[in-house]
Amino acid sequence: MRRDRTFLASTPFTRSDYASIVQTTYPGAHDGDYRSRVKALVAQAEASWPACPRFSYTEQEHGNWSLVSQILILLQDRYSCAPFLHGRELLQLSLDTIPQLDDVSARMESITGFMLAPVGGLLDKGEFLAMLAQKVMRCTPYIRHPSYPFFTPEPDIIHELRGHAPMFLHPEFVEMSVRIGRAAGRAVETGDQKMLDLIGLFYWYTVEYGLVKQDGEVKIFGAGNNGGIQDLLRSIDPTIEHRPFSLDAVRDLSIDYDAPQDLFFVAESFEQVLDYADQLVTAAHA
Repeated sequence: MRRDRTFLASTPFTRSDYASIVQTTYPGAHDGDYRSRVKALVAQAEASWPACPRFSYTEQEHGNWSLVSQILILLQDRYSCAPFLHGRELLQLSLDTIPQLDDVSARMESITGFMLAPVGGLLDKGEFLAMLAQKVMRCTPYIRHPSYPFFTPEPDIIHELRGHAPMFLHPEFVEMSVRIGRAAGRAVETGDQKMLDLIGLFYWYTVEYGLVKQDGEVKIFGAGNNGGIQDLLRSIDPTIEHRPFSLDAVRDLSIDYDAPQDLFFVAESFEQVLDYADQLVTAAHA
């Protein structure tokens, strides 16, 4: 069953500026034609808000999706966790053409109630995380630069659908996301920037780049590493630093959105991640 999107009408398409990537050497940051294409897709999404429009993609863009998807699927089969692979199976995303965000959202809504809504780029964490409480995941409609499809410092539709979407079909993960959204919303309401920063770090090192032990092996559940070839390979590379996950371990870290990850955290189980999420929710409402 589809959810009624009209409740989003009171929420602006964006309240704050998107994080900039122009300081990076990523080719997509400096290619004028590519930036114009991104802006056109974002403008279409904003003009349709709160509806999710149908986007038209070029043959090159479909080819870019297909190339990355084929490689990611092979790697995910070996390295991703069971809940992610189950969600991927339920979604049945096309291998050859970029799926429509609204079609994928319809499938997700029918299973766990989670909704996809378009966005123009990397949102401020207070704005992005708080919407999770409403079971809403903001998703970019554009695709990474074709000259280097292995990594992108900005979210794109591969990251959203190949990385994030499958886990939002796992009920426990959905419940954790809702709780984190409520905690983030509370931190925004009370002006508790320290708490919001900690929630952001928790989200980054779990939902975005998390690893978890499963049957004695380390498996991937993060969207960044599940949705990007370079970060996926780095996350299972024994020469890249891995640490046990805890709130104290991430509390004083920072996030570099422009560079590939050079540190990954391994949770003992999903139950451990859920327990830490509950600790954050309790602390935010204290």
